[in-house]
Amino acid sequence: MQKITEFLDKNVKYAIYAIAIICLFGFFRGCSARKDRKATQKEMIIVQSELDSLKQVLNDVVYRKDELKKLMEIEGLKTSKRTLYDWNAIVRTAVRPDDRMNEYDIMIESIEKDIE
Repeated sequence: MQKITEFLDKNVKYAIYAIAIICLFGFFRGCSARKDRKATQKEMIIVQSELDSLKQVLNDVVYRKDELKKLMEIEGLKTSKRTLYDWNAIVRTAVRPDDRMNEYDIMIESIEKDIE
């Protein structure tokens, strides 16, 4: 009986120490997981705010189909106007390039008024 008591006294201390160390490691692991979760939540909030701002920017920039068609038509007319201006000294036609450029200006103004 004395041997059993000595054995238990000797080994119970080690068992208690081992259990305490395991619990301590578990505690540290739990703290680390909580810290990682909080960091991940902060990153998610930052990404969500960036996503919301990007959505807002896209909503401000996106044009409807008819608006885009009119803007493309305006840019095409402006390009034609620049081309005629460059060719004015070389090309002579029945319609004077200056008159045609004035027509383009009138068309551009009317389309811009439609957009507004």
